[in-house]
Amino acid sequence: MKLLTPENENYAATIVTLKEVHPLEGSDRIVGTTIFGSQAIVSVGTEVGTKGIYFPAETQLSEEFAFENNLHDHGNLNKDQGAKGYLGDNRRIRAIRLRGHRSDCLFLPIESLSYIKGLKLDDLKEGDTFDQLLDHPICKKYVLKRTVKETRLEKNKHKPIPRIDKKFLPEHYDTDNYFRNSEVIPNTRWVYITQKLHGTSIRVGHTVVNRKLTIRDRAAKLAGVQVKDTEMDYVFGSRKVIKDINNPNQNHFYSTDIWTEEGKKLEGLIPENFLLYGELIGYTPEGGPIQKNYTYKVPQGTRDLYIYRVAFINAKGYVVDLSWEQVQEFCHDRGLKTVPELYSGPMPTQPEIVQWFIDKKFREDGYPQAVELDDASPVDEGVCIRVDGMSPYILKAKSPKFLEHETKMLDEEAVDMEEEGK
Repeated sequence: MKLLTPENENYAATIVTLKEVHPLEGSDRIVGTTIFGSQAIVSVGTEVGTKGIYFPAETQLSEEFAFENNLHDHGNLNKDQGAKGYLGDNRRIRAIRLRGHRSDCLFLPIESLSYIKGLKLDDLKEGDTFDQLLDHPICKKYVLKRTVKETRLEKNKHKPIPRIDKKFLPEHYDTDNYFRNSEVIPNTRWVYITQKLHGTSIRVGHTVVNRKLTIRDRAAKLAGVQVKDTEMDYVFGSRKVIKDINNPNQNHFYSTDIWTEEGKKLEGLIPENFLLYGELIGYTPEGGPIQKNYTYKVPQGTRDLYIYRVAFINAKGYVVDLSWEQVQEFCHDRGLKTVPELYSGPMPTQPEIVQWFIDKKFREDGYPQAVELDDASPVDEGVCIRVDGMSPYILKAKSPKFLEHETKMLDEEAVDMEEEGK
C-alpha cells in the first residue's frame, strides 16, 4: 500500500513495535514504554513486541479515529456511548504527568485502525508514517482555534504579493525529530549541536523583487522594448509569511510588524543574493514576551536575533547553503550572533545526546556560551543537530519538560508568535 507523505511528519502517526516496557513506581496497573525518546503509558500486560501506532504530543486525532476507538472523555462522542476515554473534545494528545510519571506520546494497538474498510493491517510495516489512510484522516498538528478576526487575517495572508516571488525568499526547511531519525546520521559523521532557542523565526533576504513599472516603462513594454522588471531589495518574513511594507494590503496579527522592524536593522549588512534565517527572542515592541517564560533575560521591551542559517540564492531561485563554520564567520564579520554551539565532533550515540542535552539548563550545566534562561523557564527547549553537505541536514531533539511547558501554554491558550506570525 502506498502511503501519502504526511503534511507534517513531526505530528504524524508511525507504526512501531514496542522494544521494552518498564514499571512505574507507585503504579500497579500501568507501565511505561519509551518510543522515539518519549514515554507512553500503557496497561500492565502490554508485551514487548506489540505492534501499534505512535502519536507524538500536541497531535490532534481525527474525529473519526477518536469516535471509532472510544477515546473521548465524553461518552456521547464515542461509538460506544457507554465508554469513556481520556481525550478532551479537541482530541489533543497532551504532554502531562500521570502519578508523577511523564506521558508525552500515545501508543495504541494497530487494531485501532481496523475500522477502515479495505485496509489490511499486515500491509503496515514498522516505520510507516502517515496522517491519513485510504482517504481516512488519522491525525494532524493541533492548533488553537482562531477568532473571526484572526480567520479573516488568515485569508488575507494568502492573497498574492505581486512584488515578491516566494521562491526568492523560501521558507526554512522543516527539521525532523532526532529520536525518529537518529540512525540517519552515522557515528563517524561530523556534527554541530546548537542550542534550540524558543522565540519566533525570521528570514531576511537581499534578493530579487518585481520592480514597480512606471507609465513609460509599461508603454515601452507594450511597444516591444525590453524593460528591466526586477531589482534587488531587502525582503523580510516570519516562518510562513513574507512581509512587504510596500504592500498596503499586508496584514499581521500584531500591531507592530516585528519581522520587518528587526529585518530592517540588517540593511547594509547583507550582500546581494544572500538569505539569513534566525530566531528572535525577548519581547515584542508592545512589551509582551515573544514566548511566555522564555525571554532569556533580554532587557524588557527589546529583543535579540540569533542566526542559524545563511544561504546564497541566484537569479533563478537556486539556493546554496553556507557551511556552519562559514555561517559563523559571515555573522562574526558583521557583528551578528549565531545560535550558540554546544558541541562539534563525531556524532554521539543517542544515550549521550539524552544525557548531555535533554531536560537541562545549558548555562547552569557547564555551557557558558549558551543563552541564559529566564528564572521561569523549566529547561532549555532542546538542541539542533546539524550535518553539513551540499544541503545541511538538521534534526531537532526537544526536552520532555519543555513539551510539558508547551502543553501548559496551549491549555492556557497563550499566544504563540511562531504560530501567529502573520
